[in-house]
Order: sequence, then C-alpha cells, then structure tokens
Amino acid sequence: MAKKGIDVSAHQGKIDWDKVKADEIEFAMIRMGFGSDLERQDDRYFERNVKECERVGIPWGAYLYSYAMDINEAKSEVAHALRLLNGKNPTYPIAFDMEDADGYKRKRGMPASAALIDICYTWLNAVEDAGYYVSLYASLSWLNGSLRSGKLDRFDKWVAQWAPKCTYKGAYQMWQYTSAGQVAGISGPVDMNEAYHDFLAKKHSNATKKPVTKPENTTYTVKAGDTLSEIAVKYGTSVKKLAERNGIKNPNVIQVGQKIKLSRSPSAKLKAVYHTVKPGDTVSGLAVQYNSTQQQIKSWNNIKDINKIYIGQKLRVE
Repeated sequence: MAKKGIDVSAHQGKIDWDKVKADEIEFAMIRMGFGSDLERQDDRYFERNVKECERVGIPWGAYLYSYAMDINEAKSEVAHALRLLNGKNPTYPIAFDMEDADGYKRKRGMPASAALIDICYTWLNAVEDAGYYVSLYASLSWLNGSLRSGKLDRFDKWVAQWAPKCTYKGAYQMWQYTSAGQVAGISGPVDMNEAYHDFLAKKHSNATKKPVTKPENTTYTVKAGDTLSEIAVKYGTSVKKLAERNGIKNPNVIQVGQKIKLSRSPSAKLKAVYHTVKPGDTVSGLAVQYNSTQQQIKSWNNIKDINKIYIGQKLRVE
C-alpha cells in the first residue's frame, strides 16, 4: 500500500510535528539546503525537523536543491549533503532535486542535457558510495526530456507530477502529486507525496546484517535480487571500483551466480595518496574528490571527529 508523506523546507517555517504525526503522515522528506557546501546555504530548519521527526516517530529522508552548473559544483553539493548527513540515520531516500524553479540555470545559460545528466550522476553516485539510498527528484517533463538517459536508469526516481495520477513510464518509488496539501501543524500549503517502496524494511534488513570482513582476492556470488550498489555498500567499496575490477560495462546488469571480485589481488600494488588540508577542506569533500568514503579516511588517519581537521594536517585519502 502507498504511504502518505510530505516534503518540507524552511518555507514551512516552524512545524508542529506532534500535529503532523496525529494527521497520519507516514514519512517526511526534509530539505538539507541548496547549492554548494556553504553553511549559509543550509536549510535553517533541517536540524530541527530531523530531531522532531525522530522524536515523534516519523521516518524521514532528505533532499538537496541543486544549483550546480558543472561537475565541480556538483561535487561541492555532494560535500554539502554529506556534511549535513554526518551522524544521522535517515530511513527514507536521500534525493537530488534537479529543477530550475527560480530560473537560476536558465538565466546563466542552461547546461546541455548531457551536462545535466552528468551532474545528476556525479551527485547520486557519490552519495550512494557514501552508503545512502539515493533518489533523483525531478518533474515529469525533466525526466522525459533533459534527464532522459540510461546513465540514470539504475537510480530510484521521485517524480513530481501534480495530477490525478503519475504517468511516468520508468521505474519510480515516490510520487509528489500536489503542492497544495493541507496538513495539521503546518501553516499554509505543503507538498504531498506517496511512497510505494518499503524503505523501512529495506533499511532494517541492511542494518541487521553484520559487516563481513573479507580477506584479499575473495569473491561474492550474486543472489536473486542483488544489485551492484548494495554489494558495494555491504563490502565498503564503490560501484565504480567493483565495475572496473570485474570488467562490468553496465552496472545495472549482473547475473545470479556471477562471481564478483571484491578486492585487488595480493600482487596488486596499492600506493597510498596523501592530501595536505587547506582552508575550506572537509572530510566529506575529500572523500568525493578522491573517490573514497568518510569512514575510510577516518580509519586510515585515526580521526576521532571527522568535523575536526586542521589546516596543514596530512591525511591519507587513497
């Protein structure tokens, strides 16, 4: 059965989440912020909304509104999302909001379709590699037009179509069906959504599996329902690395019974790479820059608090 949810931002102001819960809202998608990794572009109600959802027992996911015009700006938006998600435990998707509601992109020369697709892929792939279930939010017209690409097929979709029914032909797990919803505890209109995937069961299933430590040069045998992204998260690697290691041309296509090599062979030479921290550097940003993860950098460098690194510090990043 479809679950009823809302998506909110600072535009909704201070929300009475007890009343929202009593109005039978079953999940919330909360805006983290917008654009590049600048604190002034954090949504000022994000932290409160997350804490309140957890207090009243409303499962939550989050989204970042994109202003990226190129890959470098997309990487900064990755760092923005990972900084705000650090230490939190969302049970619904982390979404990339690709649109142009205020005309920002159009006024600066709308990127070509291929560039927009690359921007989306960069963000979704990096946040997925950090261990989150990701989704692409866009309108029906964008999904059928500028963002129509096999490169984005493997990512979940959150379709915005304010209509009696969703007519998107591709696969999707959430539908935003109106911007004019009325919910107790929220002053004014709010976006309403339906979710069709049991994200909570998926999250619980993943959380109850104990991490498996594998020795060098081991393999994983693909089972029914497996995806390369789930295997990558389980074994602390990335889809890109698994695909390269196994000669997989299409990460969306793996076969039951296929043997997936999880690590380099013992004879492979692994050269450590170090980065000297500069003003503005963050662990989340370095993880994106060097195709690593926050947890891996934390482990390599014995960092107790990834929010506390200092200029001139030498960190292993690869």
